[in-house]
Amino acid sequence: MKSVVIAAAVSAALFSCASFAAPGFVDAGPNLSDNGASGAWTALYATRNPAGSEFAIAPDASFRLGILSSIGIGMEVGPVDNFADEIDDLIDALDRDDLTLSEGNALVNRFNSILGPLSRDGYVKVHGGVQVPLFPILYRSNLGVFTLDANISAQARLGFLDSPLTYNSVSEEVETASAAYIKAGRVDEIALGFSRPVWQQPGRRLIVGGNLRYLQATLSKEVVALEAIDEDDDVEDVLKDSYDVNEHKSSNVTVDVGAIYDASNYRVGVTFANLTEPDFEYGAIGSNCGVLSGSAQYNCFTAAYFSNRIALNETWTLERLATLEGAVFFASGKGSLAASVDLNDVHDPVGDLNQNLKVALGYKTQTNWLPDLRVGYRKNLAGSELSSASLGFTFFGAVHLDVSCALESTNIDGNSVPRTAAFNLGFEMGY
Repeated sequence: MKSVVIAAAVSAALFSCASFAAPGFVDAGPNLSDNGASGAWTALYATRNPAGSEFAIAPDASFRLGILSSIGIGMEVGPVDNFADEIDDLIDALDRDDLTLSEGNALVNRFNSILGPLSRDGYVKVHGGVQVPLFPILYRSNLGVFTLDANISAQARLGFLDSPLTYNSVSEEVETASAAYIKAGRVDEIALGFSRPVWQQPGRRLIVGGNLRYLQATLSKEVVALEAIDEDDDVEDVLKDSYDVNEHKSSNVTVDVGAIYDASNYRVGVTFANLTEPDFEYGAIGSNCGVLSGSAQYNCFTAAYFSNRIALNETWTLERLATLEGAVFFASGKGSLAASVDLNDVHDPVGDLNQNLKVALGYKTQTNWLPDLRVGYRKNLAGSELSSASLGFTFFGAVHLDVSCALESTNIDGNSVPRTAAFNLGFEMGY
């Protein structure tokens, strides 16, 4: 499928130029499927709720760390059939300069009937995350559990800005101001966390924790006029060539706090993330166009043309997010049923809204002959409102494999394909 090729190619480009660090937009490791129902799956539970590090390391252990805890990639497409192919066909039509009147009018009628839906609902989005090797590192002391984490996450999104097609009988061409709109973000993160019990009685206790996070965000956006695209290029090339144009790098610090009430067979928790709501700036577009030349100038004027529809100067705010979670355990602690819900929606770096509801069921076989198993369901209560199912395995207590797939679909070349999918692979020190 073409969207998979785009996702793989652009994700490789995003990570090839990046240093390590940051919260993954694809949930890291087993968190993709398990929803953090039980910290023993992975040390990465400590990166969800700051109090969770208490459960991510064995009670009698001093250290736990990742080998390569998680590397993941995901993609999402809008509810428009053949979105990328339609844009490619439009690019090809704009490159022709030998159109008859009937051919030109046919192209005008064809594309003007679909430009609105392409602009409103069409997009291709790729995202991924990588943990720095050996991270997170957990250390249990008499004071509590300390966590040091380093990771990177990245996103890129290609959308469409529409303008009517017309036929120029003099040049024998079709013309439009329509453009591709690319936004991309990379967030590098280093986090220091601490958790400890503050109250306990036989069979129950209260754990609190906090994270101090340093984030460096590299954000970019670009408007690419379709008429300025080379005739041999397609949507994949546009996204790969434009995701890092007009990059702007900025840094900030934020704080998360969390608490977990732990009883013998259930657990409830709350997390308050991004308390300082740090801001990060995009590179500006659509200004000082006169000092540019060639296609860069053309794209600059095109961005200014769409200034009533997009922000030429934009700031991304990492908004506060409150999350409730809970889990019940059965089969002597081998099985778990967990759920969590975000209490508010937040924007990701490319501007999409996210508010997740998650449910997960897991079972630890406690044997190397059979892998541990987890299945999950999630629903974005805002933005795309997509839902997905996930499946994960842990082999030998240390190797994690998790995949997820949307329950909604769109059509590509006559075939029904899921609108979103993600994949994670990781290797950690055993629990």
